[in-house]
Amino acid sequence: MNKHTDKGRDSENKDDEKNWLEWLVFAVSLLLLLGIFGYLGYQVKTYDPTDPKVFAKARHDPSEEAPNRYQVTITNKGGTTAEEVISEFILYSNGEEKEKSELQIAFSPKDSKREGWVTFSGEPAASDSVVARVKSFKKP
Repeated sequence: MNKHTDKGRDSENKDDEKNWLEWLVFAVSLLLLLGIFGYLGYQVKTYDPTDPKVFAKARHDPSEEAPNRYQVTITNKGGTTAEEVISEFILYSNGEEKEKSELQIAFSPKDSKREGWVTFSGEPAASDSVVARVKSFKKP
């Protein structure tokens, strides 16, 4: 009688045993979960909520319709997003300020670059330099 019940348990245990594919899926899933938790833990540990560090840069980029056009790059190297970034571009000729232009960008996320274009009136040969600066921004 006792042998009969042991045989019954043995056959039930064999049905509960997992094959190699189930163990493989379990191991891969466990590794993925550990990897995700490790990555999230690293991101939390290294998160640096510093203020936005926003810079503006202009490069002459003429087109047929706008010969005095400049391509603008707004870069945020800070730890948080900058909102309502207003950058100013001043066109100089022989040390005199000739014209100003502004570009406003709604959001500049951390570690990002935004591009835009500003256009000045007049002949491009009459100007010799452009000064770009970020006029204002705020933290959201």
